[in-house]
Formats: sequence, C-alpha cells, structure tokens
Amino acid sequence: MALCLRALGIFYLIPMRCYMNIQNSVVVITSAGSHLGQNLAQHFLSLNANVILVDNNEASLNQALHHCQPYSSHVFQYLLDDESFESVQPLFSSINQQFDKGIDVLINLYPSLPSPSLIKDEQIDSYSRQYSKLAATMLCFSKLAARHMLHNQKRGVIVNLSSQEQDSLSQPSSLISEFTQNWAKELMPFNIRVGGILPSRSERHTKHRGWAKSHDELIRNTEYIVENEYFNGRILDSY
Repeated sequence: MALCLRALGIFYLIPMRCYMNIQNSVVVITSAGSHLGQNLAQHFLSLNANVILVDNNEASLNQALHHCQPYSSHVFQYLLDDESFESVQPLFSSINQQFDKGIDVLINLYPSLPSPSLIKDEQIDSYSRQYSKLAATMLCFSKLAARHMLHNQKRGVIVNLSSQEQDSLSQPSSLISEFTQNWAKELMPFNIRVGGILPSRSERHTKHRGWAKSHDELIRNTEYIVENEYFNGRILDSY
C-alpha cells in the first residue's frame, strides 16, 4: 500500500506499512501443552486475541489452560483424540460456530524430536514413522486452516515454528523452510500469508543466551510475522 501526495505537479508515492490487527483475532496454537506453546498463548492473550489451545495430551493441555486463564478469559482448549485429518477437521468447524468468521492465525508449532543415535540400539523405521507423522500433522493443520480462511475470505496467516535447535536436527529446519516457501506462493493470490521461524543455529549459542531469552525471541518473531502484512514466504532465524 502507498500514500500518493502531489506537490508542484509531481506525484510522490510514500510506502505505508500494513499491520494486521491482532486484537480480537482468533489464534490457534498447536502443541499448546508444551512450554513454548503456553508462552505463545500467554503473549497473544496479552494482546487481546482469542486463543485456542490445541494438543492431544490432556494433562499438558489442562495445565496450559490453567496458566493462561489469569491473562484473559478469551482462552479455550481443544483436546484431539489424535492428529489425523478426521480428528483435526472438527476443530475448525467448532471455531466457525463459536466465532463469527473463523480462524485468523495458525501457529503451527513443530515439537522437538530427539536426534537419532548412530551408536545406541534404535530402530530406523521407528524414527522415520515419527518424523513422517509430525510432517503429516503440520500439513493437516495448515491445509484445514487455509481452507477455512479461504472460505471465510480472511486475510489470514500461518506461522510454522520449530522449537528444536537446528544443529540437533536438520530435518525440521528443511521441512519448515520448504513448506513455508511453497505454501506462501500457493496462497498469495488469496491474501493468506505464510512465514516460518527457526531457533538458534547452535545448542551452545542457545545455552549461552539462556533458554528463557531464546523463547522470548521466538515469541517476538511470531508476533512480528503475524502483525506485518508484508511478511510472506520468508524464514526468520532467532539468533
């Protein structure tokens, strides 16, 4: 968007920054029972958003809800039976019923997956299944979120976020980068944005800065992507 001014017969175009209004928006956070998921929820509640906590771990989800309720009454929880398409689909139907225009923001939190050992006795097939399941889950949430944003004619945003240090596991970084860039191109004609965030590039750097500071940067970057309507198809590194 640009502001057009005329002076002495000359037109000037002055760029204007566009911001998404987070207040009263509907924000869905996956893996919300994790510590980072809970912190993200608290932050967006402090910005007066409606936040839906989603997880398949009932104990963690209840704990997250308990810690979020002091921030705002506009926090809700949704327990998944599993992370299949059939289990996730009713979530978005429920959001459409509870809120006027459905979801505005999906924060797709990719949970940590331990790096496989070459020395310990671990099954390669087991790890491959875990990785495939996580990728399918991220795809499932994003696909349904985009579908409902499109149906409701929303200028929505999807944020793919990893809490795993990049040196510990390179696959999530590659997956998030690929998904983010490809989905952004596909959804751009419909005014739906996609951004990605990766944590510190090294475990040593993360420990030096402190765990809390690392999470703070991830949360600030998430807010920046959601709010800044010019941000699309790019990946932020939290150094």
